[in-house]
Amino acid sequence: MKEQTNLIDLAAKNAKYDFKSGVVVFLVALPLCLGIALASGAPLFSGVIAGIVGGIVVGLLSGSQLSVSGPAAGLTVIVLTAIDKFNGQFSAFLLAVMIGGILQIILGYAKAGSIGHFFPSAVIKGMLAAIGLTLILKQIPHAMGYDEDAEGEFSFAQPDGENTFSELINAYNYINPAAVIITMVSVAILLLWERPALKKNSFFSSIPSPLVVVVVGILINYLYSYIPFLTLTGNHLVTLPKANNINEFFGLFTLPDFTQYSNPQVYITGVTLAIVASLETLLNVEATDKLDPLKRNTPPNRELKAQGVGNIVSGLIGGLPVTSVIVRSSVNVYSGARSKLSAVIHGVLLMVCVILIPGILNMIPLSCLAAILILTGYKLAKVAIFKEMYGFGLKQFIPFVVTILAVLFTDLLTGIGIGLAVGLFFVLRANYNTSLLFRKETMKGGEKIKIDLGEQVTFLNKANIMEMLDKLPENSYVEMDGSHSTYIDHDVLEAIENFKITAKDKNIQFTFIRNSHNGHDLYSTTDIDADAQSLRRRNNVDHTSYDQLFENNRKWVADKLNVDQNYFKNLAMGQSPKFLWIGCSDSRVPASEITGTNPGDMFVHRNVANLVVSTDLNLLSVLQYAVEVLKVEHIIVCGHYGCGGVKAAMENKNLGLINKWLRNIKDVCRIHYQELRSIKDPNDRFKRLVELNVIEQVYNLHKTSIVQKAWHQDAKIHVHGWVYDLREGFIKDLEVDINKNFEEYEEIFKYDEFDKIEEPLPAKYKVRT
Repeated sequence: MKEQTNLIDLAAKNAKYDFKSGVVVFLVALPLCLGIALASGAPLFSGVIAGIVGGIVVGLLSGSQLSVSGPAAGLTVIVLTAIDKFNGQFSAFLLAVMIGGILQIILGYAKAGSIGHFFPSAVIKGMLAAIGLTLILKQIPHAMGYDEDAEGEFSFAQPDGENTFSELINAYNYINPAAVIITMVSVAILLLWERPALKKNSFFSSIPSPLVVVVVGILINYLYSYIPFLTLTGNHLVTLPKANNINEFFGLFTLPDFTQYSNPQVYITGVTLAIVASLETLLNVEATDKLDPLKRNTPPNRELKAQGVGNIVSGLIGGLPVTSVIVRSSVNVYSGARSKLSAVIHGVLLMVCVILIPGILNMIPLSCLAAILILTGYKLAKVAIFKEMYGFGLKQFIPFVVTILAVLFTDLLTGIGIGLAVGLFFVLRANYNTSLLFRKETMKGGEKIKIDLGEQVTFLNKANIMEMLDKLPENSYVEMDGSHSTYIDHDVLEAIENFKITAKDKNIQFTFIRNSHNGHDLYSTTDIDADAQSLRRRNNVDHTSYDQLFENNRKWVADKLNVDQNYFKNLAMGQSPKFLWIGCSDSRVPASEITGTNPGDMFVHRNVANLVVSTDLNLLSVLQYAVEVLKVEHIIVCGHYGCGGVKAAMENKNLGLINKWLRNIKDVCRIHYQELRSIKDPNDRFKRLVELNVIEQVYNLHKTSIVQKAWHQDAKIHVHGWVYDLREGFIKDLEVDINKNFEEYEEIFKYDEFDKIEEPLPAKYKVRT
C-alpha cells in the first residue's frame, strides 16, 4: 500500500512536466500525422487515428517511459505500394495492418524483442544524429514557405521525384517572406525561453514555449490579412479534415474489409508490416533509452506486444500502422518528459482537439512547427556529439559517421543496415579467432553472485548480459569479473555503466572488475600492499573493507583507461568546473553520483548540514577560489531530507562541541518559528526546516562580499537551493527568488566600492587551473 502511494506521489510530481511535454509532442505530431498519410496515399484522417492510438493505446501498454508511437515516415513506401496492390482499396489494407499487429504480439511472446540489443551503440547514436540532420534539412523548406513535399517524407528520395537537396534548391527559388518572418520569430521565442532568467520564472516555466510559438504564429498570420504583400499560401497551414456534424465525423473512420481474408496479398503485406514496424520500433526504443537522462531500459518484448495491440486497434478503426517514432520521442525527451503519461496526454489532445477545434488547428502555420523541429534536430546532432564519438576511437566513430551518411542518402532502415555492416566489420576483425566465455556462479548460499566474462566480449553479447543483469535479485551482492578479458566492447561497458545507476533502485551492490590490456600494465596488488596486509594480520586487525578501497580504485582506473587511454593525462592538465557544490557531509549524498557528473565538472565543499557561515574560513576560501579563479557559473547549496544535523538542531539535547555549529540552524528555526510551529506533523516540520535551512544558506551566500563583488564585475553566477530526497533519489529545486526576497536585507548587507576595499587574490593564484 505504501509503495502504491509512493508511485501515485511520483506520478503527481511528474504530471506538470509530462503535461508540458505532451502539449509539445501534440503540436509536432499533428502535421506529421497528416503529412505521413498524404505521402502514403492514404486518407488524411487515418494518420490522425494512428497518432491517437499510438499515444493512448500503445502509451498505456508500453514499458517505455519516453517513447512516443504513431504513424511512421519509414513505412510510407510500404503503405503506398500496398494500397496500390489492393487497387486503392484502403479497407483491404487495414485488414493487413491488423494481421501485422497479431504477428507482432506473437513475436513479443516469442521473445524476439532482444534483436534490438544487437545493434551497436555507435549505429544507434548515428541514427539519432542522422534524424537530427534530416529534420533540419527537411524542415528548412517549410521554414521558408515552400510546402510541395509532404511533412512526413523523411527518406532522401521522395515519391514526387524530388530529393532532400533538390527541395532545398526549390525552397530557395520560392522563398515566402511571410513564412520566413514567422520562422524567425518562432526561433527567437524558443531560444528566449531557454534563457536561465525565464526558466527560473515560475510563470514562464509553466508555459511550453512551442505553445507560445503556435499562438504567436496564428496571430501573425491573422495580421497578414491587413498587409497585402505578406500572405501565406493555403498549403502552408495545417490541413486537418473537418466534420460539420457527428455523422460526418464518424464518416472519417474506415472499417477493414474482412471479406479479403482469403487474399494472399493481405498476409504478405501483414508480414512485411510486422517485420519492418517491429524492427523500426526496437531501434527507436533503443535510441530513446539512450536519450533518457535516467538511463531506464525498455522491455523490448513488452514493447512488441504493445505495438501489436496498437496496430490491431488502429487497423480496426481506419488508422495507419503505428511504430515508435524517434522524432516525436526525441521531442518528448527534450521537452522534459518524465514518464509515459506524456505520450498518453499527446494522444488525448489529438483526439479532443480534432473533434472540438479543427478550425483553430487549421490556422497553424507550418513554419512555426518547422522552427520547433529544426531546434530539436540541432539538439540531436550537436557538434559535441561528434566530438564525443571521435573521442571513443575510429572503431566507434567510423560506424557512427557511415550510419549518418547512409540514413541521410537512403532511408532509416537502409541506413541502419549499412551502419550495422560497417560496425560488424570492426567487431569481426577483432574477434575472428576468439569466442565468448560467459559463466554465472552463485557463491555460498546465494549470498554472492559472481559473473565471469570471457576473453572477448563484443556487442553481440550485449543482449545476454543485459537480460542477465535485469534478472538479478534485489538486495544482492554482485561481482562481475572482466579481469581476464582482453577486449570488452564499448556497448557492453556502456550497458554495465547504465546498470550501475539502476542497480541502486534494487539495492544491488554491484562491483565490476576490469583490467586494461590496451597498452597499459595490469593493475595488481603491489609488494608494499602485501607487506601492509601481513602487518595488519600480525596485529590482529581486520582491514578488509579498507583494502577494498584500493582494489576499487584499481578497477576504476582500469575502467577509465579502457574507454580512453589518455583520460588521466587530460584530467591532470587542469580543471575548469562550472559548478560549486556546497553540500552536507552525509555519506549518502555524494555530489557526483546524484548529478551524474565526472571528475573536473564540480568544485565541492561539504560540512554538517550544508551551512554557509560568515566565520567559516574554510568555506569562504573555497568560495573565493571558485568564484575568482575557477570562474564557476553556478553555486549550488544542496541539503537533503533526513539530515541528522537539522534533526539534532530541532532537539534540546546537549551534544557538546557541535552545539556551536548547530546554533546556526537553530537561528533558522527562530527566524521561521511561526511557520514551523503551524506544521502539526513532526516529519513535515522536519522536512520544511531542511528546505528553510537551504534557503537561508542561499541568502547567506548573497550576503558575502565575494558573491556581491563578482556580480559587481558582471560575472555570470547563478546561486541555487536544492534538496535531495534520500528515499526517491530525485533532486528538488527550491527555486529561491533572491530578487524578490532579498530586498529586506539589501540595506544592511549590500557592499559598495569593491575596488577600494577588497583585496584580490595574489597574482600567482590567477592562473586558470
